[in-house]
Amino acid sequence: MVFNRNSDGNGLGLGIADFLGDDRVKYFAAGVVAAYAIKKFSETETAHELAVNLTAGALNLRDSIEESIENIREDAEDIHAEAQEKQQIEIFGPEDLEDIDDELAEDLEIADDE
Repeated sequence: MVFNRNSDGNGLGLGIADFLGDDRVKYFAAGVVAAYAIKKFSETETAHELAVNLTAGALNLRDSIEESIENIREDAEDIHAEAQEKQQIEIFGPEDLEDIDDELAEDLEIADDE
């Protein structure tokens, strides 16, 4: 008994072998096996501890980055303030700047009193 004999003489057995030999089928099968293995691993205590440690590490990294960014921001603000002060000295001169600072301080004290 002959099943599905093509004109070139290949039977059903060679068609299945060709199908299973296709790279797409191999990748699909490997994906199914990998998904099953990952599912089983994720149910273990080791995976749980690993996930907790990775999350804690990520949170520590985030805090460290935020602290670094805040330090950079503060340094940039200091540099900006010093540059503005230098610009004011160049424009008004050091003597006039002291007068302006005194007037500004008086204005701030008046505003604080109100």
